[in-house]
Amino acid sequence: MGDKLRIRSGDRAGQRGIAVGEDSGQIIVALMTGEELVLARDQMTNFSLAARRAWKVMPKRAGRPKAQGERKTMVSLRLEHDVKRRLSLAAEMGLIRTREDAVNGWLRECLDRLFSQEGVPELSVQTGGRVAIGLKEMDRG
Repeated sequence: MGDKLRIRSGDRAGQRGIAVGEDSGQIIVALMTGEELVLARDQMTNFSLAARRAWKVMPKRAGRPKAQGERKTMVSLRLEHDVKRRLSLAAEMGLIRTREDAVNGWLRECLDRLFSQEGVPELSVQTGGRVAIGLKEMDRG
């Protein structure tokens, strides 16, 4: 009793009410208008029951499910207005899939070119506040 309901069928379809009792296996529903109806369980949607079921099977951790693939980090960049406008326009026109994918791809290409130059060591391992470069460690301080 006390569950919030919505009538599914008949001339009162769509109206909402609260379960206030039971009579011979049917539910007594108090409508928001003050009227009471006796309805079969299959003539209504029980919002409260649906919510209870969802809570029962809900995973223990909150938030979005873990994304598949590479981890991403949220960053904030200051872009010139024109650059941001053109980036958004390129996404709207379908020239790029998303702004995020485009920026990640372009940065990766430029970094690959930069690190492929002779004499520039590739960063290989990060541990705490130190970065291992080749065989020697440098303090990032």
